[in-house]
Amino acid sequence: GFEKVLKLIDEMVASLKIEQADDDTKKAYCESSIDKAEDEHKVLEQTVSDLEKWSADAKETLATLVEEIKALAAGIKALDKSVAEATETRKAENAEYQAGMAADKAAKELIGVAKNRLNKFYNPKMFKEAPKRELSAQDRIFVSQGGTPPPTEAPGGIANTGITALQAAPMLVQVAAHDSSVVAPAPPPATWDAYAKKSEE
Repeated sequence: GFEKVLKLIDEMVASLKIEQADDDTKKAYCESSIDKAEDEHKVLEQTVSDLEKWSADAKETLATLVEEIKALAAGIKALDKSVAEATETRKAENAEYQAGMAADKAAKELIGVAKNRLNKFYNPKMFKEAPKRELSAQDRIFVSQGGTPPPTEAPGGIANTGITALQAAPMLVQVAAHDSSVVAPAPPPATWDAYAKKSEE
């Protein structure tokens, strides 16, 4: 009977050794798993920290971009306003320049007309007659049959010269009207004739 007890004890010790080996294996596995889980936890904590920092940086960058976009939009708006004002200024200056050029041209033409009319009385050789009006084919037929040609319309403009540019931009000097009905001015003083004769010599 004592041998049975020893055999049972040996079997129990063997079983305990096997269980101990299993426990040791499980303990090593658990310790390894715990270490791995702790490492992963540390990695996750670092990742979370990095993400939080990235998020903060991204928010700061976004806020900066928003301010820069606002400043850029304000700059573009101011530039558009400046360009519009400059465009209007250039248009006004161009219109003023064109009006000035037209007025200068009209003034020269008007001076030429006045000079020609003065030549009519003081220097007839230099006087240039106004070009004759050409009749239309219908008017020519009418006149050839003894009819009276239609009246010539006045050219209009300043002093009936046909020059109208100066009427749009009045000048300081106003020119009086001259036409064929105006009486010729008085002849020049005798001293003028003497001067002319002397200059002719």
